[in-house]
Amino acid sequence: MDKEIPFIRKEDLFSKGANVHIHLSTELEEYVGVLHKHNFIEIVYVVSGCATHIIGDREYPVKRGDVSIINPDEAHAFMSDKNSEEKFVAYDLMFTPDFLGSSSPAGDDFSKLANSFLFYSLFPESGDFKERFNLIADCGYEISSIFEKIYDEYKAERRSYVNLIRLYVAEIVIRLSRKLEAEEENRITPAQKQLVMETVRYIEQNYSIKINADEIASKLFFNKNYISRLFRKETGLSIHEFVRNIRMKETCKRLENTNDTIADIASDCGFNDMKSFYQMFKAYTGKTPKAYRDSSAREK
Repeated sequence: MDKEIPFIRKEDLFSKGANVHIHLSTELEEYVGVLHKHNFIEIVYVVSGCATHIIGDREYPVKRGDVSIINPDEAHAFMSDKNSEEKFVAYDLMFTPDFLGSSSPAGDDFSKLANSFLFYSLFPESGDFKERFNLIADCGYEISSIFEKIYDEYKAERRSYVNLIRLYVAEIVIRLSRKLEAEEENRITPAQKQLVMETVRYIEQNYSIKINADEIASKLFFNKNYISRLFRKETGLSIHEFVRNIRMKETCKRLENTNDTIADIASDCGFNDMKSFYQMFKAYTGKTPKAYRDSSAREK
């Protein structure tokens, strides 16, 4: 199968002796829509239009502002969307692995990017990111302007332009690394989601008794701070806030659908201090428990 896929050598595109090259996809349209491989790293920034990026056995859409990173020896192609109102145009920045060395400003960042992003280990084994492992979406004007500078320097060939391009590529790598780290901080794995679901289930089953992060952590055999951090990341609420909301929702249901006394309902829903219960209920609903029950009765 590989013999049927064209292989582009560095020498086919790069200037003699060079280890970096950039062009617009419109300048080499014979490669757009053609599955191929090459022996250098490629970073593609979509300037306009839309396309489907085929890489290996995966396909996914790319649009203006997206950045794709392609490893050496990966079969890939960009199939432009003919129905898009804009023509598909992309910057193709290509360089050999030695172009950014450990002495460059982005040396550590590039090593991190190469070891994690380029070689797929950054993302969890399951979930959406496995299918989009080489895409960094919505990179915006900052990245676009750097590609423009690299393209200008490459075409003009002014004195020391290669050194300046190296600095610009280092900036791209650093900015992409920052974006990936920010995404990683906000990402939660399937296993972590499951732990949050178990926490929610435990709260829903035990809201009527004394319950806090320490008890939940003890029941689920996880560190309290770890569970609390994951819970807030996934739900946007602290465990304490979530417990309070569950108790308040159940209190409202009981006030609407039963004739039980307010004191009994509060106690059954986990509120042991009536003064604080009244304060929390008023803050949650804007009404006293009696006013809430009366207004619910009138609405029926």
